[in-house]
Amino acid sequence: MNVWTRRVPTLALFIGTTLVTRRVAAQDHAVGSRTTSRRDSLSVMATALGTSVSPAVNSQARSDLLVTQPMLALRSSRAMGRLQLAAMLNAERWTMPGGEPVAGIWGEGFIDRRHPHTVVHEFMLTTGAGRGRVRASLSGGKGFVPFGTDDPMSRPLTKYPANHHLSQVMERVLVLTALRLSPHAAIEAALFNGDEPLSPTSAPQWNRFADSRAMRVTIWPQHNLELQSSVATVRSPEFVRPDGLDHVKFSASVRWTPAQGRLQYAMVEWARTDERAGGRHVLAYGTGLAEASWSRARWSVAARAEQTTRPEDERLLDPFRTTRPPNHLVIQGLTRWRIASARIGRDVALLPGTGTTLFTEVSRAYSSPRLRPVLLDPRDISGADVAWHLTIGLRLSRGAMAARSGRYGAAAGSTATDRMLGMSHSTHDHEP
Repeated sequence: MNVWTRRVPTLALFIGTTLVTRRVAAQDHAVGSRTTSRRDSLSVMATALGTSVSPAVNSQARSDLLVTQPMLALRSSRAMGRLQLAAMLNAERWTMPGGEPVAGIWGEGFIDRRHPHTVVHEFMLTTGAGRGRVRASLSGGKGFVPFGTDDPMSRPLTKYPANHHLSQVMERVLVLTALRLSPHAAIEAALFNGDEPLSPTSAPQWNRFADSRAMRVTIWPQHNLELQSSVATVRSPEFVRPDGLDHVKFSASVRWTPAQGRLQYAMVEWARTDERAGGRHVLAYGTGLAEASWSRARWSVAARAEQTTRPEDERLLDPFRTTRPPNHLVIQGLTRWRIASARIGRDVALLPGTGTTLFTEVSRAYSSPRLRPVLLDPRDISGADVAWHLTIGLRLSRGAMAARSGRYGAAAGSTATDRMLGMSHSTHDHEP
């Protein structure tokens, strides 16, 4: 862990906090008794789906009916937009307590099944100020760390990519500052708790707040083009007590949202996580991903390709669960997953004011061991090195969902790259 990753995010946070505090105080004095503007938006979303994986266990297929991504989101603005609230509740604890089948994914004690997220998915308060083209903001609460790309929930495909825990850091208690230097550049820095949630209802370890840090730089060379680079140092995320391996994470991505044509969006990302003990390298996991979506009239098409490596930990009697916390010093193997996914959907009018999309997704996931000798190969569990997913679902949404999950204050809005994808309802009012 070098001096840059330890000190620069903390220094940027301090400078940003100072700028916001001084500017807000000055604006409050100038506003005086002017009328306070208010703006609120409430939205709900859920996806009912039937999904099948073949093979899942012992060369046998497995099918599930579940509701995924059941979300209630509130966006609120007060004091002429200088105070904002972003809150989101997630009901996956009740709708998919056993996780969602996704070959190749892992995290928080689940493997080949996406874990349910915490009930309080997000609760962030933001205050900000600006002069001319320069804006600054300060945010605090529980939410998304300024690292990597957006929560896959706000991207075109319903199934999460396998690199979820390599490319995002979410559901942490954090203090974050963002500085928009111009319409073309922004910088974010945050301090947060390193520990991952143990369950959908577990509280963060408050005594671990600020043991981890992150920093992200975003550049918009054009209105429709976004370049992102970020780094994070996460203290012992797999352990409640900070006794495990630390993660040093790197990410870079390019996002393109053309103003015209059928192509809605395209993104390419790269990320790497180094696991370290006392600053010494132990293991590393990498990922590369590309995805895009197109639309015409009521039809939409999306595709994604990724290559991601993951650790293989000892599994419990339930083959989709692993020991928590894991012992990555004696992992059972390292697996590279190559996954190709495609989606086609059609917007339909079922209920007034409600966005409704019927869709189907198909994925092919190929696994291969990367360490020798191999103590645990996924094909020993499933019975094959290729797994097929078939999903048919119905996505319902009402209200204006947030365009970008994980960007707050000065880091959000003002560019064409900030728009929700894959939603059939209007999202023009996503920024309070």
